[in-house]
Amino acid sequence: MSNNVVIIVADDVPVGTVVAVAKRADSQVRAVVAGSRELAESVAGAGVASVCWVPQPEGVPTEALAGVVAQKVQQLAPAVTLAPNAAASRVLAGAVAAALGAAVASSVVAVNFEDGKTVVERLVAEQRAVETLETTAPVVALVSDGAEDVEESAPAPIEEVAAAVLAPMTVAGIHEGESGGADLANAQRVVGVGRGLTSKDQLALAEALAGALDAEIACSLSLCDDYRWFEHARVVGTSTQRIAPRLYVSVGISGQPQHMTGVRGAKTIVAINNDPEAPIFRNCAYGIVGDLNKVVPALTAALS
Repeated sequence: MSNNVVIIVADDVPVGTVVAVAKRADSQVRAVVAGSRELAESVAGAGVASVCWVPQPEGVPTEALAGVVAQKVQQLAPAVTLAPNAAASRVLAGAVAAALGAAVASSVVAVNFEDGKTVVERLVAEQRAVETLETTAPVVALVSDGAEDVEESAPAPIEEVAAAVLAPMTVAGIHEGESGGADLANAQRVVGVGRGLTSKDQLALAEALAGALDAEIACSLSLCDDYRWFEHARVVGTSTQRIAPRLYVSVGISGQPQHMTGVRGAKTIVAINNDPEAPIFRNCAYGIVGDLNKVVPALTAALS
């Protein structure tokens, strides 16, 4: 096992942070991409040394490519395999980890090689602390979402995996869930709510603000999966959907990378949070530190 890093990509998501984490390990970075030719070319221009491309035929899910991708990564024998924290890439990361007998880490922000060991740093404690891990085994890591841009570079060579033997799996059908009336993709103004709301009764405050702004309501993943307050169609973040409204007003959202990746396209972000150290204040145009029970009604009244 050499001290090299491989990145695996199967989602059309920004890869700047994944590549940057790999490059800071001061090692050669190679990529294995599953998906379209356009995706492979995008990764090839992101500063990697080479790209191994596994084409994804129409009607074939990413899961069917997992064995081929794992085999290709295994041949490269990396010390570390990195992947963006996105749905399809996570599927491949699991297959690679099984093939390599690798340790697995999530929310990773840095990897290094020291004294024959691989050192991994990851975010813990709701991303307020950094934990350092050491191992002599291969590592598969999901990189914490970030906003690092891809450095301009000459396109790396792309090697296509021809006539790959895929698992016999196809997409039999797609059944869209209920949208609950949400149209976040086309909304010009969005009010997003998070775990800073401690009671479902407080949703009325955000809904009144959204009404005054003629805005859609969105939420963080926890309010859907943990609290069951919203349909999945209203969740914004890395693993759900990305939006680009003219105005995004966050209420009680701390601003963790998973959520901020989903609103990166917003023209103006206004944040309301009672924690002056909340990460969202580093990513907004306007910030209000205060009790949402007082700030939101006052803002709504001023707009009405």
